[in-house]
Amino acid sequence: MHQTFGKISALVVSGLLMSAPTLAWQARSAPTSRPPQSGGTQIPPDPNAPPKPKPIAMHQKLREYLGRFKGVRVDKAGKEPDTIVTHYATGEKAGTVDMVIVHSPKKKMVGFYVYDFGNVGNATDLAALQKLLLNANENMAVGSFFVDSEQDIGLKWSLRLEGGIGYEEFQTVYYGLVAAVKEFRPDVLKLMKPKDEKDKEKPKTTEPPAEKPGDSASTTPARKTTGETRQRRVKKN
Repeated sequence: MHQTFGKISALVVSGLLMSAPTLAWQARSAPTSRPPQSGGTQIPPDPNAPPKPKPIAMHQKLREYLGRFKGVRVDKAGKEPDTIVTHYATGEKAGTVDMVIVHSPKKKMVGFYVYDFGNVGNATDLAALQKLLLNANENMAVGSFFVDSEQDIGLKWSLRLEGGIGYEEFQTVYYGLVAAVKEFRPDVLKLMKPKDEKDKEKPKTTEPPAEKPGDSASTTPARKTTGETRQRRVKKN
């Protein structure tokens, strides 16, 4: 009995010793599973396919938006297509809103500017004017009053371009500024000197020579348009 158990033990131990190298070799030689490569076969481009449309420039997109606005007149594009001059007739005491829209690719933003609020130098009560503008800036949802280098009062707002500008967002800002002009421009102008009084304070200049009989056209050069004046002011700011 003891001899039989000893033989069995010897066979088991011998079998384990013999099978251990075999198992180790199988473990080393077993193939490793690799994930299938993605992508597959690439399809060559079709030479007859139509070219992809070029992206629309920002100023063109903004002009398309403005073309959908009611009551807004847009000037033709000039030498600087990123500057757009628009006019909106309120039909109220606020008068016409001349708004300049400027696309700044370097700053990645679009700015909105409105003037025709008067000049700080012509204020009848400077303290009351400052109080009015500060209170307006606190209460307006869209827009912020500012004073430029020439002491002219303006209203502005800006939109960032990181996420693009949609039609509804652009429309909200435009008409929000129009609403601000309607609300605050009459009150601002009440604090300005009357036009005839301002003209009296201007230094007198030499009168132009009288026209000769038969001359129907004036030799005085025409003033620059409102749009060009607004563009110059916007550039300075």
